[in-house]
Amino acid sequence: MLIKYRHKVKAMSNPAAVLQLLLQDNPNLFTTEGLSALLEDCICLKYPKRHKFTYPSLLNQQVYLSLANLGDGSNEDEEILRRILSDPKGWCMDAPAEVKEGGKFYDNMGKVFGPRFGTDLFLYHTVRDNIQKLQKRLGISGVRTRNISVRDRLFSFPTVEDQLITLDEDRVTLQQAVPEIIKYFVSLVQMQPAYKLFLVDREEQKTSVSVTAVENAASNVVIAEIYTESYNWELTGANCWRGKSVERLDPDEIRLTLHLDWDENKFIFFEAQHPNLSRFPWLDTAE
Repeated sequence: MLIKYRHKVKAMSNPAAVLQLLLQDNPNLFTTEGLSALLEDCICLKYPKRHKFTYPSLLNQQVYLSLANLGDGSNEDEEILRRILSDPKGWCMDAPAEVKEGGKFYDNMGKVFGPRFGTDLFLYHTVRDNIQKLQKRLGISGVRTRNISVRDRLFSFPTVEDQLITLDEDRVTLQQAVPEIIKYFVSLVQMQPAYKLFLVDREEQKTSVSVTAVENAASNVVIAEIYTESYNWELTGANCWRGKSVERLDPDEIRLTLHLDWDENKFIFFEAQHPNLSRFPWLDTAE
């Protein structure tokens, strides 16, 4: 319970002292990779035996609470957290009807993820918001470089770190990289044996297209991303297959996602499929 730890946390409620402690764990804390690793560690706190922590200091609950600016008794968020902890089901009973409906949703989620789901989610979002404020104040990029090798062709491109914010200068970097990413994707598709290229809609229906459709889409794109997938498939029942992810130089599928706005509302999806149908045994059987 938060109250139980309050007198211990107070000694670490100084944000500078907490950051200094984390710097001892990782001198590269104040970098894109450092902040991203910190948030990943926060997400994995529930699984301490299954995750290798970049910041083992987080395993001390006092440190984690301090990242959320909790523990000194002066924060309004701490009162909310205290209420959730003391009465998880009834904490929103004095709230408007729409908030109560939200409370029912999280109560149901708690049955799946555990009784502390709402509290853990609240804490993580508070920590993430604070780290994003620090990132913006220090001007730390929210973009990292991703290196991939497909069909023996090496390529590097900028990609967004999911839990960090995208700075204005990051947007310039991402948009400027779009033409080269599309060029790389088209070159992979056209190598022999040529991949089958599809436009994929929101209902995951596929329409066969040419590389011209990909090239024509480039003008309105702000972010482009490439992903690959390959699986070894095992028949487990009638028309039922189970796949195990594997790495291949010529992947089963090469996917291109084109973002048309910064609000993550509009996308175009292209999928390139290896021509060897034995990679997709359910298709091979159907034909």
